[in-house]
Amino acid sequence: MHMHTNIYLSTTMGLLNSFKRSNSDHFILAGKEYPRVTWWKRHNIRNLYFLLTIPLLGSWAEGYDGSMMNALQTSQEWQDFFNHPRGSLLAFYNLSFAIGALVAVFPFPWGAYFADHIGRRWGIVCGNIVTIIGAILQSAAQNFPMFVVSRILLGIGVTISQGNCPLLVTELAHTQHRAHVTAMYNSNWYFGSIIAAWVTFGTININSSWAWRIPSMIQGAAAVIQISLIWLVPESPRYLINKDRHEEALEILKHYHGEGVMTDFVAAEYLEIKETLALEKEYSNRGWAELFRTPGNRKRALICYIQGFFSQWCGNGLISYYLVPVLETIGITRNSEQAGLNGGLQIWNYIVALWAAFNIDRIGRRPMALGSTGAMIIIFTLWTVFSARYADTQDPGMAKGVLVMIFLFYTAFNCGWQGLVIAYPVEILPYEIRAKGLQLTFFGVSTNVVNQYVNPVGIQNIGWKFYIFYCVWLCVEFVVVYFLWVETKGVPLEEIAKLFDKEDANVGGGAATDHAKIEPGVTGNTEVDVEYAEHEFVSNLP
Repeated sequence: MHMHTNIYLSTTMGLLNSFKRSNSDHFILAGKEYPRVTWWKRHNIRNLYFLLTIPLLGSWAEGYDGSMMNALQTSQEWQDFFNHPRGSLLAFYNLSFAIGALVAVFPFPWGAYFADHIGRRWGIVCGNIVTIIGAILQSAAQNFPMFVVSRILLGIGVTISQGNCPLLVTELAHTQHRAHVTAMYNSNWYFGSIIAAWVTFGTININSSWAWRIPSMIQGAAAVIQISLIWLVPESPRYLINKDRHEEALEILKHYHGEGVMTDFVAAEYLEIKETLALEKEYSNRGWAELFRTPGNRKRALICYIQGFFSQWCGNGLISYYLVPVLETIGITRNSEQAGLNGGLQIWNYIVALWAAFNIDRIGRRPMALGSTGAMIIIFTLWTVFSARYADTQDPGMAKGVLVMIFLFYTAFNCGWQGLVIAYPVEILPYEIRAKGLQLTFFGVSTNVVNQYVNPVGIQNIGWKFYIFYCVWLCVEFVVVYFLWVETKGVPLEEIAKLFDKEDANVGGGAATDHAKIEPGVTGNTEVDVEYAEHEFVSNLP
């Protein structure tokens, strides 16, 4: 009992302390303080974040898919065309996308291969080509097999693209803003879901198969935009340095992070990245086995997988793909009401997810995940109680209570899990295993193949009693997060390795570990780079 009290008190104090806003007007890189950057006052960094909206569209297609499949279930034309699928058949319609996503992770992790070998931008293009083919086939589907195959292709294409988009975002963003911008990536899942919800709401009354073909066609829109505009976005400086294209990488950092001037910050940033990547090349085997070679990497790999797995098994899958059956259990059966609720829910979700993304460094990763999961436990328990009471009494008040719990549940989920499911794995992984480790997160996410099959069957067979499983499982998630997650708030990307590997971390530059200083020749002739950088900075001062 005493241990449980201590855990509760320490968690509560951690949550309260994390909400205290720092008054510091500086941030730290390589052990030195630098003035905080107001991004909208800097022309080049403002342009950078405008350009990053292009890779930030990467999660659009997946969010669009979940909301579209929810909304299509409210379409009479879709229901009639596919003979009113229910139970396991309805599950297969939905999980075909997840099957494609699983194939693109195991046994064919194309996303990681493209990211490491041909670059983040080309990886995005390759994934989007497959996505466009899938969207065309889906909108032209003539039968059940064609619809399913198209959705498998969509799952493959979206997963390849998602294996590259967040890498490009996090590796281009300024150190001070990295966490916020990267957390926005998966928050944009709801941008796609909002468009899908309201597109299908607008086409639901079309008296032909175009009622569902138009939304299916639009699913490929983000892929077309990305292929057309991704070349305006610079390549990842980390990727360029890893390919010995140092001058290009330095020019990108100088232009966007230094406003065209080789500032002390840009010099330190470049030095830290260059030395760290050189150390990783020297001391890593560069294969998939590197994910499990050291205790620090094993912990990272476990967190990456669990992050994806937990994000799909906390009850959100009930709403993401099966809102209609859930609403039917509380007597909401009119198509227009169901579609309207779906659209309103997605707008609310996006607002909350963006709020969480902008506050990720104010609150911290652990407090966000723990607070979110704890709130979901309470809310899901009340959701179950209200559903049980409605099943017994048909009381409209209980139905309204369930609706409130659905909105509150997603509020809690979005405050801790939506943005972090990608942002946290991407930042805890060193460059050499970043693309590979992210595939572990996607592998965890792909367990929704089982989730999407079980949910409609469970709702159909035992109704509200099925929710009890999630009430219990959420408690398991809370305990695991408490003991496993590592706080990374305010730590520069390369330096996060110290939190996992201590003094064995491959970190160079001004924050170099003792391990990195043993053989200074490994990092190359970096002194020349710094001297040149400082000289150019002085010569460019007004």
